[in-house]
Amino acid sequence: MQLTNQRLYELHADLCSTMANPKRLAILEALHGGEKSVSDIAAAVETTITTVSQHLRLLRNKNVVVTRKDKQTVYYRLRDPRMIAACHVIRAVLMDGMKEHGDLARQATPRQRSRAQA
Repeated sequence: MQLTNQRLYELHADLCSTMANPKRLAILEALHGGEKSVSDIAAAVETTITTVSQHLRLLRNKNVVVTRKDKQTVYYRLRDPRMIAACHVIRAVLMDGMKEHGDLARQATPRQRSRAQA
């Protein structure tokens, strides 16, 4: 099946729509270091397991994350590590734009700045 440009744009927009949530972006960042359980992700993004589970369900349905089950524990990981690289590129573009306006870029933590440049 050959994708038309229009269909590719639709799929791209759908993926971007999926990523257009701060908690989901934080979940991706938490998974950057490798697979994690729901409770580990919830602790990393400082929210409830219920909230993380809802976001992970959507991310899994959109094929952004994949799972592995070990006994009762489900582990999540990024399906494609390039997703985090794409997020870092977008963050770097944002940081560069904020530098032009000053304050916001100076307020970012050193870790946020270094990840945005990675």
